[in-house]
Amino acid sequence: MTKRYIIAENAVTITVEDDLPAWEMIEARYFPFESDQSQDPTLEVDIKCSSIPECEAEIIYKPEPNEIGPTIATVARDTVGSFIFEFTHESESQPRLWMKTPTDFSRAEIILSPENKNDDYYFLTHALMIAYMLATSANGTLLIHSSCVVYDGKAYLFKGKSGTGKSTHARLWLQNIEGTRLLNDDNPLIRISDDGTPMVYGSPWSGKTPCYRNQSSPIGAFVRIVRSADNELRPLSPLKAYASLTASVAFMPFVSEKLREIRHKEIERLVMTVTCYEMLCRPDADAAQTCQAGLMAND
Repeated sequence: MTKRYIIAENAVTITVEDDLPAWEMIEARYFPFESDQSQDPTLEVDIKCSSIPECEAEIIYKPEPNEIGPTIATVARDTVGSFIFEFTHESESQPRLWMKTPTDFSRAEIILSPENKNDDYYFLTHALMIAYMLATSANGTLLIHSSCVVYDGKAYLFKGKSGTGKSTHARLWLQNIEGTRLLNDDNPLIRISDDGTPMVYGSPWSGKTPCYRNQSSPIGAFVRIVRSADNELRPLSPLKAYASLTASVAFMPFVSEKLREIRHKEIERLVMTVTCYEMLCRPDADAAQTCQAGLMAND
């Protein structure tokens, strides 16, 4: 079975073996992005269930525990330069998912262990997200860790360190700012359009919140959420805005110097065209109202 999807204007084809439980558990997340358009795919994915391959490869990256999450065990390069990703649970030693991509990241071969455990869908979700992130980096598509709401025709992306309250602040907007809707709660996508407009897109990856919307919106602002006893919105300097965005945009800098430079330039363009703020806030209704009022006043 092969399906075609358009995600943030990038065409992706996914070919899956029949009756693959891990894919069946997440396939609905991709339904909104299905397309019959015939544009050439930016990424072609092949997913199957088989024994995890063994190959000669040099490990180039091994994250610290919980640095990226409990999924990536190693990233390696084989003798022809292809990248090999192995995913495993932090309590296990054997890989549960194996992914191979060429140096241009245009394809991804994904193999799931034949054990078919209940949480294999979690590994598959992360593998597909990483494959997409790398394949689309060359055209300036950015995957950003944030919660994104749309209000009055513009998108506002709440970002910050894990646990600071990005999703909570977005929920407060939904509850207290009439006309707000959620676009994505964890991993929206950003592209600067041909006319120079920074746009944000929904994606099939939205963390714990099932929000998989094939929609887009011009970006109104980036807002860094910081826990505080008071509610105050303040603009960030360009230097601090660049650092804040860089920390939130997902990437693996060790895979390609060229792609790292593209990412750097796209973030610079965003800082030059979109205002970035810091929102010191409590988790209450006044925080959402203060933030919204400040953003509208400076729009």
